Parts: sequence; structure tokens; C-alpha cells
Amino acid sequence: MAQPGIEGKYYEDFGVGEEIVSAGRTVSEGTIDLFAGVTGDFSEVHTDAELMKESEFGERIGHGILSLGIMQGLMSQTNYSLRTVIATLGWDKLRFTSPLRAGDTVRAHWTIKEKRVSQTRPSLGVVVEECRLINQRKETVVTGEHVALVRRRPEAER
Repeated sequence: MAQPGIEGKYYEDFGVGEEIVSAGRTVSEGTIDLFAGVTGDFSEVHTDAELMKESEFGERIGHGILSLGIMQGLMSQTNYSLRTVIATLGWDKLRFTSPLRAGDTVRAHWTIKEKRVSQTRPSLGVVVEECRLINQRKETVVTGEHVALVRRRPEAER
């Protein structure tokens, strides 16, 4: 069977210090509602608009994990990882620093922090990315380090 064409970046193509920015996405109330329904987390902070008018947020807000998922999706939409990133090994140092609000337009910003060849699978590499989701007010919504397992170029192409 023929292999589909590789379109993402191989391990060798990532440069430490390289910065990437995604396109924007506007978050709707429907997105917040759908996430609550999918996860079963119907906490009032996410679902009760009237109660949240009197809160420190002044309105209901999106789940922190929703903001992480949106960041991962925006990163993926750049196709930098298409058919080359094998798996997410983890998310480390996650911090939810500002609320995600309906109507916010957010972008993923990430920098290649480090990379190394896998000791157990030398045909693969590990890439660590410092990631941030930033809204239109320049507030950072979530930060974290994404650790990904990435294909290396075939030996004949190195």
C-alpha cells in the first residue's frame, strides 16, 4: 500500500527558538455549551449566565480544558504536524491564566523549546513546544508545554 504524502514538518525541520502563530478562531456560546455537554461538566461558572452576572467574571466562561483543546486544534490546523507527529506524549506546566469568554477571538502561539532524538526509537524525535493561547485583548488564556513524538526524515534524506 502506498504511503500518503508527508505534509508536516519532520523532526529535522524544527528549529529551537522557532515561533509559529495560528489563524484566529472566535469562540461562541454554542462552543461552551457543546463542551459542557460532551464532558458532562455543567458547573455553573460555565452554564448559568444569570448567576455569573454577579460573579468576579461578570458572565459565564469557557472551561479551561476547552481553551487547551482549542489551542491544540489551532496548532493542528496549521498542518505543521500533518502525518509527521505520531503522538502527544504530554502537556506539562499547564496554567489557565485568563478566562475564555464567548466572543473571544484566540490564536495559538508556540515556540520550539527543545528537541532530542528518541533513545528507544531512533527513527523518531521528541519536540517540546512552549504554547500560549492569546485573545484579541492580548491576554494569555492558557500556557503549557506540549511534548510531541515526531518522525525523523528517512535516513536516505538526512
